[in-house]
Amino acid sequence: MTATTPTGTAPTGTAPAPTSARRFADHPLDWAGGDYTALHRFDPGELADLQLAALRERFAALHGRLDVLTAMVEETGVDDLPDLDAAVPLLFSPEVYKSYPAALLHRKRFDHLTRWLGRLTTVDLAGADPAVAGNVDDWLSDLDDRTDLRVQHSSVTSGTMSFVPHTHAEVDAMFAVVGARVRRADGHDGAPVPVVWPMVRHGRSGIMRCVDALADHVAGGEDGVYAMHPGRMSADVMLLAGRLAAARARGETPDDALTDPDLLARRDEFEQLRRESDAALPGFTARLADELRGRRVYLMNTWNTLHGLATAGLDRGLTGVFAPDSAVEPGGGTKGAHMPDDWQDHVRRFTGADRLRHIYAMTETTALHPMCAEGRYHLEPWTVAYVLDPVTDEPAPRRGTHTGRGAFVDLLARTHWGGFRSEDRVTVTYDRCACGRGTPQVHDGIVRLTEAGDPDKINCAATDRAHRGALEHLTARGGDR
Repeated sequence: MTATTPTGTAPTGTAPAPTSARRFADHPLDWAGGDYTALHRFDPGELADLQLAALRERFAALHGRLDVLTAMVEETGVDDLPDLDAAVPLLFSPEVYKSYPAALLHRKRFDHLTRWLGRLTTVDLAGADPAVAGNVDDWLSDLDDRTDLRVQHSSVTSGTMSFVPHTHAEVDAMFAVVGARVRRADGHDGAPVPVVWPMVRHGRSGIMRCVDALADHVAGGEDGVYAMHPGRMSADVMLLAGRLAAARARGETPDDALTDPDLLARRDEFEQLRRESDAALPGFTARLADELRGRRVYLMNTWNTLHGLATAGLDRGLTGVFAPDSAVEPGGGTKGAHMPDDWQDHVRRFTGADRLRHIYAMTETTALHPMCAEGRYHLEPWTVAYVLDPVTDEPAPRRGTHTGRGAFVDLLARTHWGGFRSEDRVTVTYDRCACGRGTPQVHDGIVRLTEAGDPDKINCAATDRAHRGALEHLTARGGDR
């Protein structure tokens, strides 16, 4: 099957010009002439050529300007990318975005944390004023206000908070694509679609950052966002909750997590917000039925949040609330979770959606990867996928279907290195999908490597040594320990 060539691409079989590759990586929707479907009409070989050209441009632009990437180049000796697989030694470990000395958060040394973050991004942080920060929320707010960064923090499931240095421009380019995918799906005319957000409105975690961009690119403005609660999810409270959970999992008394009076006060604040949110959920479902009944909406969140919303609505006797062609997109939160067998049926019954449109997403990447009718997640074309042998770190061939450690390069990342290894075991098919799309597909059934096999055999020793060298470079220059 011959690919339909979107605007700005070279003909099939020829490597694209660097300027075209850069445009593809910076603004994929503009590069495709505003046509979302064109981003998945590639011939697989043509896509690999385009990704390689864009990867070389990103590497050339960041090498020598980005401290941590420069350190990795020195450690590995990889300073040229003749093919996509040549980048494997330069893919960061999952630890890089939480490689700061833990004491910095305890001591509230946000000046040192800013310097640490500055080695992960080329964004100029000189305008930031970490001295004004008394907690993580203050620090991230200052970075939002004074720099181009839109740092996304993790949910702290391990007790340590990761900070991924995305920028406003990168997130904006990502959600321009999401907006086109949602607003023009199934022949729709591109009109704004109300966004239903069954959570507090604000926050700076990976998922909470989404709603700001959804307001701009899907809802057509803040008036089109229907949030359950107008409050903000505190990064500090999430950090405290993660520390307490990690301490309990280790069988320890988490005294150290309870010694900061500021955090304890924020915990009380969060408990109040949680109680208000829990109390608001039934009324929120009634509001949705009153104001949005029969309308096409966009509803994206984790499966458990969607299940909770649906259960609250069904308990009030509410069914078929939205239009059947509404975009209801469960994403994330399923690895290692016990999911009720009927959760999807509950969500469909409450929403009235004819189907659930699952997505695959990671905090480290700027993409929501949609599932097709064949039950596979199609990677957005600016995401380069690798399947690595968990023991040898060797990449699988870029054809056929393979299972192993998932690793990726996010080509949309302009100001930080987008290459990283995940902690997931994935199955990826590189050949054209039966649905007709030419982009690689991740199969459903993603699990943690530690759940799938021997955790002592999931890393290549040589690669680990190089990664440790880069992490030590970050930590040694990160400030107080």
